[in-house]
Amino acid sequence: MIEHAIRKTSKAVIPYITAGLPDLDTTGEIIEALSGAGAAAIEIGLPFSDPMADGPVLQKASHMALGAGFTMEAFNAHLRGWSSSVAVPLIIMSYINPIMRHGVDKTLRGFAEAGIQGVIIPDLPSDGREVFDLCDSIGIDLIRLVAPTTTQKRQQEVVSQCSGFVYAVSVKGVTGARQNLPEEVSSQVQRIKSMTDLPVCVGFGISTAEQVSDMLAFADGVIVGSFLMERIMNASDPASAAREAFAGLMCA
Repeated sequence: MIEHAIRKTSKAVIPYITAGLPDLDTTGEIIEALSGAGAAAIEIGLPFSDPMADGPVLQKASHMALGAGFTMEAFNAHLRGWSSSVAVPLIIMSYINPIMRHGVDKTLRGFAEAGIQGVIIPDLPSDGREVFDLCDSIGIDLIRLVAPTTTQKRQQEVVSQCSGFVYAVSVKGVTGARQNLPEEVSSQVQRIKSMTDLPVCVGFGISTAEQVSDMLAFADGVIVGSFLMERIMNASDPASAAREAFAGLMCA
């Protein structure tokens, strides 16, 4: 259960990786490395040709994975092995188009049957009740994003259709490492916490151990993606690079 995995540790850090770099077998090795390094859960991104919420690093990762021959069929064939090889929850991040292309019900049920415990759909409309109810019925968490620009009314709607944890987007714009994060993140997290008993985890822009420590002073967890993927893409041994980079984030 994702909520339990986050609450049981005082330093819940969730790494994001793009599936299929440099190939799906290596993705499995990276997942095992991150689990062994202390990840609270692992977010696995589906490559997509138009990743609108992603910055340059994750856009490049998606395009490289697609260029390397990524397919949903091969991805699905690996899921059960990945989920059975680690003790931490695995979460799929996918834009809505790839899920709809293969059928929302069929795709999400396939994820759940393969042992995936959560799904993030960043471009899901604010009223995602139908998808939320489907996820609830098949036993998979629908984790939803709340941005700094999200109105209070929409925040309440989104949070009411969320499970596992709420993903608090720390900055306006797209993903990518930042040297500084807005001071308003703390008050944003507190507002979300006033609406729900779910854990609230902060993502977008986090790239240093100091930032991880700062965010965990008020948030239940943090998500780190671009920082890790940049190192994975430039490494001759991606699993070792992921383990080393993640360990560095945990050292503050």
